[in-house]
Amino acid sequence: MIPAYLTSGCIENRDLCQCANCRDAVKQNEDTKRFYITMGHAGFNTKTNNADGYPSERSARLVMARYLAR
Repeated sequence: MIPAYLTSGCIENRDLCQCANCRDAVKQNEDTKRFYITMGHAGFNTKTNNADGYPSERSARLVMARYLAR
């Protein structure tokens, strides 16, 4: 089962969400307090996101923005 902190309600047809300010793009794991880019958003499959996540929402969003700018 996929953890809730990795899921997003903004995509329904599995397309990549291109909205840099998407409210569902980054969520916090309440247990670890780390932040993760959710499925369907740029940066979801980064090594850091797949491992321990990011220390802050800001750092996760900066990674997402870098991938969206490509």
